[in-house]
Amino acid sequence: MSSAIAAAATSARSSFPARRSTATASSSAVIIYGECSSSAVASSSSCSAQPSASATATLVFCKICMDAVPESDAHRASRGCAHAFCSACLAGYIGAKIQDRIADVKCPEERCTGVLDPALCQGMLPREVFERWGAALCESMMLGAKRTYCPFKDCSAMMVADDDDGEEVTQSECQVCRRLFCARCAVPWHASADCAAYRKLGRGDRGKEDMLLLEMAKGKKWKRCPKCEFFVEKTDGCLHITCRCTFQFCYGCGGQWGVTHASC
Repeated sequence: MSSAIAAAATSARSSFPARRSTATASSSAVIIYGECSSSAVASSSSCSAQPSASATATLVFCKICMDAVPESDAHRASRGCAHAFCSACLAGYIGAKIQDRIADVKCPEERCTGVLDPALCQGMLPREVFERWGAALCESMMLGAKRTYCPFKDCSAMMVADDDDGEEVTQSECQVCRRLFCARCAVPWHASADCAAYRKLGRGDRGKEDMLLLEMAKGKKWKRCPKCEFFVEKTDGCLHITCRCTFQFCYGCGGQWGVTHASC
C-alpha cells in the first residue's frame, strides 16, 4: 500500500514542469565626472544579471553649465587632461578668453593646469574666433621683441620693430593698411614736424584725424590705457580691463588693477 502511494506521488510531481528563476536586466546610465566615472543601476528582481551594451547611456557632467549631457555632445580640448565640457559652453569660454587677449587658454576645470589645444577646438569655433586665437598666440611668442601697432583705429595691426641696426624707427608703413605712421610717437605720420616738435604741440594742433578720434572717444566715453594710451571701449562686464599691452586697470578711475584696487 505504501509503495503504491509513493509511486503515485512521484508520478504527480513529474507532471508539473520545474519552476525557472527569471531575472530581468536593467538599463544603466554612466555619468562621467572629469576623469572618474560612477554607474547608477536601477534595481531589478536579480542583481546577478549584466546590462546589455545597447541599454547603457554615457553622460558627461559639464562643469560650466552644471548639466549632464550625452558624451557625443561633450568636447575634450586639452591633451594634458581628460576633462570634458559642452561644446557650446567651451566655445563661449574660449571666445571670452580671446576677447581678453589671453592666448594660452587653460582648462575651465578649477585647479587644472592643462592648456587647451587650438587644433582640438577648431571644429567648434567660429572662424573669426579661431583666427584671433592664432593671432594672439603669434603675438605671445614675440613677447621679447619690440612691438608697435598701427595707430589708425580702423586697423591697429601689430608689427615687430626692425631695429637691428641700433637706430630707432620713426617713419614706418603699416604692412596691412599701407598707411604711413610714426613708430616713435605712435601716431599717423607727421611730415611737417619732427618727433620732438610734434610732442610739444597741443592736442588741438596734431591733425584732423586725432581731433576726430578724441571727439569720438569723448562721445562714446572711451578710456585710455594708462600704460600705452590706447583707447579702450567697455561694452559689458565689470570694470576690470586687460589692455592689449597686458596692463590691467580700472575702467572707472583709470587706476592700476591689483591687490590695492579691486573695485571702484
